This record gives sequence, structure tokens and C-alpha cells, in this order.
Amino acid sequence: MRLTHCKGVPVLALLVVVGGCADPVSRTLAPSASSDVAAASGSQGVTEERAALSDIARLIAQSMDNEPARQHLKRDMRAAPFREHKLELGSYLASKDGRALLDRMAALGGGEQRVLGTLAKIRPLELYVPVRAQRETWTGKADVLVLSQLDESEPIVSFDERGETVALDKKVPPAQPVLSIVPVETNFRAPMPAATSRNARDQNGEAIGTLEPLRAKGSNMVACDETCSGGGSVGGTTTIPPGLYLEFSRILDMKEPWFRGDPEIEVHIHGPTSTTNPRYGEDRSCSGEHAYDYRKVFDQNDAFWEGRVLLFSPEEINDYVSKFKDGFHIFFWEDDNDSCILKLDNNSLMSLVNSAASAFSMISIKLIPKASIGLVAGAFLATLFSNAGPWLLTNDDFLGIAVDQAQAGTAYPGNTHVIMDGTTLNGRATIVYRQ
Repeated sequence: MRLTHCKGVPVLALLVVVGGCADPVSRTLAPSASSDVAAASGSQGVTEERAALSDIARLIAQSMDNEPARQHLKRDMRAAPFREHKLELGSYLASKDGRALLDRMAALGGGEQRVLGTLAKIRPLELYVPVRAQRETWTGKADVLVLSQLDESEPIVSFDERGETVALDKKVPPAQPVLSIVPVETNFRAPMPAATSRNARDQNGEAIGTLEPLRAKGSNMVACDETCSGGGSVGGTTTIPPGLYLEFSRILDMKEPWFRGDPEIEVHIHGPTSTTNPRYGEDRSCSGEHAYDYRKVFDQNDAFWEGRVLLFSPEEINDYVSKFKDGFHIFFWEDDNDSCILKLDNNSLMSLVNSAASAFSMISIKLIPKASIGLVAGAFLATLFSNAGPWLLTNDDFLGIAVDQAQAGTAYPGNTHVIMDGTTLNGRATIVYRQ
């Protein structure tokens, strides 16, 4: 079954449908006048790790001046069993397949031990072609660039096949194919199953392509079996267990730069954890590509996602409503760290949530026990947790908080919530309680 965006579906709160299905104007930024680039050496504040990564990126770029080396790497990327055909750089260079690239880097960089010693100074890295159009058209020809970056706040460093620094814009990819070297975001222990995946748009095997899950005939839903249960399948006539579900997501700004490939979208439920301190909130549940509960697994790789994925299970709901009278928040994130773990590094998020709470009083969701019909979903007129504590300190990219769209003064038929990044509209969603 394919969900239709503009047809009526159950909603969590009273909703007056007054608008159409058009999205608001995107906040996509125009290219900056100046490129964001750093030199390989001599830049102020460059760390040993940063310098080591620049050395590795330069060596790989110089290795790409050789046709056999490029073709070998392209074939190995195409064989990598991950959506964007990523290679874990350290493991790859240590493998039989990566021997050709390591030998060429060693010849250019003063020997194998020197190359491996430089690599050992850097955190785990992944190597891939992040721009889908380039991944699906590059056939291993010359003129490829190699880009590297440690943290997203740092400049990008790029080289051509001569090993010369190239200025690239953080906001707009160049026409030339780009190999990206960034810290690992992929779970390399969880490859996509060959039996339920296929490589798409790979120029009949000449390009790398994009690995996609097999889909049911006549549907755009993933054809899931036991290996991918919870990955977005609507399920046809299958009985849906009770619970809170996300069934549609449209995000305007996914906050993932082009050179870091597909985003890692996660939906977190935040709320109190102790009856002795009901105004202190933490993570209560997480749904995403690498969620720990298979029922909460879904993979949003572009602006739109639709299907059905569990956000809050019956067990979690029953435990929560038995202890807390107030509701919980639903946050959308782009995860730049460990899956379903929010790193506690900065507190820039607090002002965004506070501004949303000030502008829209209804920023939480409440599940109300009803003896006759079970739990029902309702809107919760909330004040922000008075003691947010470290649960709002994170280095991941905050995409927004789910706000009842009627409360926000917007209406997208078929949707229930808007995604507010502070007071800025960053998308819409359908979040429903099924029983």
C-alpha cells in the first residue's frame, strides 16, 4: 500500500485542515562568494590528526592519476555492500583488495610503514563518492578530486591528482567527481543483505551506483522480510501492534553537507525518567537506521520518507503513562555520531527548544488512558522541562521538534505535525497512535 500525502489519516490532536500540500519555501542557501578551504599545512590551529588526514588525502588523490588504480578502487567501491558503497579506509587498506591502493600510496609517500603510521594517527575513516549523481555516472575516468574533513565545524581540505590543493565550496559540489574521506558514520558490521538488495543506476556495471533494498512490485515500499522488519513497510493486511508511529516525514533542511553523503535521520522521544523529578528529561526511545529495536528501524535518505515505523512501543507507553501525567517531546535529528546516542558536547540546542516553546505552547504529545478504548493520543499544552540538564547538550544536528500543526497555524492535509527548528519551519510529519 502506498500512503497518499493529501488524504485524511488519523491525527494526534484536533486539526483544522485549511491548506494545501505545498511545502514552504526551502531555506537552501545560495553558494557563498568565497570558498571554504584550508591549505594542507601551515593553517593556524591544525592538529596532528588534521595534518595526518591531509597527508592521507593527498596520497589518495595522487594515486588517482593512474587509470588501473582508479578502476580498481571503483570496482571495490561498487562491491561494498552499503547504500553509498562506502569503504572503511583502514580495513580496506589492510585487506587483499586494498593492496593496490596501499602500494601506490606507499610508493608516493615514503613506504608502507610510513603510510600506515600516518593513518594510525587518525580516527576511523570512511572513503566513498558522496554525491549520488557522481556515484552513478563516474566510470573511473581521470580528473577526480579527493576531499577530507574531520569535524563538520572544520574547513574542508581537497586535492587534485597532482596533489595540489583545490578550493571547494562547502555548499555546492563541483562538476568533477569527488572522493570524500570523513570520520566513520556507517555501521560497517551491518551490510545490506545481498538477497534483499540490488545495485541501481550503475551504468550497466561501469559506474559505482547506489545499493537499494528490493521493493515490492507496484509499490514504493521496501519489501521487508525478517532481515529488515520495521524498515518502512506498511504491511498490507498485517495487523499493526499498538503504538505510536511515524508514517510520513518531509524535512526541508537535513543539515548534512554534500560531501558527507546521505543523512542519518533519527527520531528521539524525550521525557522524564524519574517520578521524583518529573521535570527532568532524557532520551526515552530512538528510531532510525540503526535503532536497537528492530521495530524502530527506518532509513530516510532524502527529503521525503513514508512508511510506518514504531516510535514508542506499547511496553514503553504503558510504563510511561503509569508514572507521568505530562507528555513527552518528539525530536528529529541528523546523527553525526554513534547511532541513537546523542553526544553531550555543547548546549546550542536549548535556545532553539525554548524559542519553540515560547512560540507554540503545544510542543509535547500526551497519550491518555481511556478505560473503554485504551490509550488515545492528544495534544499536551506544555511548558518546557524546567531542568533540561545534559539531555539537550549534543553535537548532533537538531532538525526540529514535532509541533501539532494546528497549534503552529499551518495545515497540510494528511499530516499531523510540523517540524520546528526553533521558530523556523523545517518540515512536516504524520505521527499517529495505532491501536
